[in-house]
Amino acid sequence: MEISHLRVFQTVAETGSVSSAAHNLNCVQSNVTARIKGLENELGSKLFYRKPRGMIATPAGKILLDYAKQILHLEREAKKALLDDDKIQGQLMLGAFESVAAVRLPIFLSKYHRLYPEVDISLITGTSADLNQKVLNYEIDGAFVTDEYRAANMKWTEAFREELVLIYPPGNESPETAAQKGVLVFPRPCAYRERLELWFQKKGLALNQKMELGSADGMLECVAAGMGVSILPFSLVEKASKLGIIRVHRIGKKIESVPIMFVKREDTLISKSLNAFLELLANQGV
Repeated sequence: MEISHLRVFQTVAETGSVSSAAHNLNCVQSNVTARIKGLENELGSKLFYRKPRGMIATPAGKILLDYAKQILHLEREAKKALLDDDKIQGQLMLGAFESVAAVRLPIFLSKYHRLYPEVDISLITGTSADLNQKVLNYEIDGAFVTDEYRAANMKWTEAFREELVLIYPPGNESPETAAQKGVLVFPRPCAYRERLELWFQKKGLALNQKMELGSADGMLECVAAGMGVSILPFSLVEKASKLGIIRVHRIGKKIESVPIMFVKREDTLISKSLNAFLELLANQGV
């Protein structure tokens, strides 16, 4: 079983088709098909269900995919370990949820890039649940997430604390009156949503007419348009508040302070690029 075959297999499993895998791998489709058939013959198992619109991993294929991710991860780790010790270079793959990526990270990543220009930085955004899974699957080196997920084999370090505030449309006397129009929340599970629900509970208000949105920018625009109240980090809404686009209401330290964690796997080799990132994070913060 060759690593190159496993890389082809993983790409087909993740893209769902031979054509997409061939495009991503910059090779012809017949090459991809031959590698998959070779693996199936070698293992004596069917790895994919062939469908008119793509390919889906069989139970055996799903088992192999888990091992393939680990093997390919170890290959990357070996390459990291053998890089020139005097240079901080290579790739740094990070994740963050939207508000952190938009407000907190740009200046910090700019500092890091100035210090280590030979490191190729990749940043993806997503929910804390999605990012945790990507760390567990060895897809990224680490991520900024909220702390409601405490999976095994993960190391958690508090990066900073985010101050949450209620936001509501201008022209409303209070967030309580604006809440009668609607409540905008992120999908569960979400630490921000939990804080908003706690505020409603303390106020004795009913959480009616909820609208779920997956985008912080979309939520801000909806509140500005008069659709109700929501909760977001003050760092994200400060400018809009000063411009009078939305109004801000402080909700008390016990509710508003949310720890943002940097999470990585415990069992992975810390590359020089990641170690430099963690040192800068510890010394200067985000």
